[in-house]
Amino acid sequence: MLVLKDPGLRKLERFISSNPLTHSTILHWTGSMWGIGCRLSSTETIARIEELKQRPDKEGFIALIPDISVLEQDKIPSALRPLMHQYWPGNLTLVFNYEDSLLAQIAKGNKVALRVPSDPALRALISLLGEPLISTSVNISGLHPEENYDRIVRNYASWFDFALLPASREMKSSSVPSTIVEYISSKESGSNDEIKCLREGSIPFYEIKQGFQLPVVMFVCSANICRSPMAEKLFRKMIRDNNLALATDSCGLMVGGQMISLNALQLLLERGILDAQQHISKQVTPQLMSSSWLILTMEERQRDLLRNAYPNSARRIWTLNEFVGEQGDIDDPFGSNLESYKKTFEIIEDRLQRLMEKLITNELRI
Repeated sequence: MLVLKDPGLRKLERFISSNPLTHSTILHWTGSMWGIGCRLSSTETIARIEELKQRPDKEGFIALIPDISVLEQDKIPSALRPLMHQYWPGNLTLVFNYEDSLLAQIAKGNKVALRVPSDPALRALISLLGEPLISTSVNISGLHPEENYDRIVRNYASWFDFALLPASREMKSSSVPSTIVEYISSKESGSNDEIKCLREGSIPFYEIKQGFQLPVVMFVCSANICRSPMAEKLFRKMIRDNNLALATDSCGLMVGGQMISLNALQLLLERGILDAQQHISKQVTPQLMSSSWLILTMEERQRDLLRNAYPNSARRIWTLNEFVGEQGDIDDPFGSNLESYKKTFEIIEDRLQRLMEKLITNELRI
């Protein structure tokens, strides 16, 4: 078994140019689990993997792709786009109808299982291969998936031609599988579009279902007592007024537990937004980040801190200004007079109105 550990992009490019892995079995770390896979086009290697796992069919094969952009956009169900943008790269596998001659060989009932893995080296490898990588757990069918790399080397080394390993710090001793969700269109169900949990893994199904029904727009500032709650409450009113299926939330970088600032509260009450009185600040958490479809900060510094802390969510994190085509920060009015708060409120309201226009006209692209 040939092994590459945590290679840089250039090293990986050189390797693939001389070793295209045309019919190789590949040991890979998805970011949460070890898997065995191969090029999607290699039917003989797929058959070999089935034989190794003593499995008579292709059930359980997932097609790993490097990015949502490799899919034909008009073939993606519009109802699934928010989930793809929210959880990819990550540990959510989506099963849905996607017509493709190559993917058809691992389809079940015309549906394929797709995921963008969280491990960046694996995504780079798949991109260089120029086609999806099929992936399934390292185990004989019916046995528990192997979680430990040393045991894989000891017991399954003969299964693999090549291994792509992440940095040691990324390999966990206990693995958690992806959550697998099937999309059922209104044509199939006879009612509304819906999703069905096939396997609950690291992402709770209730969170995914919430994101499917009401994608969350999260606003972030420093303390979650001035700018972000004003944006959250005001945008929630706009959503209701326009009858959109969205939810809003807000948080801050600092420890929470504080009431909204009095000036921010006064401005929201003047707009008839009475629930602002119940606002209590909260600090950003991994769960809040995971459950949000779009994350909008008030400052570039806040955006950069969150992108560094949550790299797999980076594509969903923007400043409110830049998302609507403006530059710079929305300054913090904390400690200033009501007039200063009004200026900040008016800026936020303008940006939110432009964000709403993007949503209504379907111009919004993450």
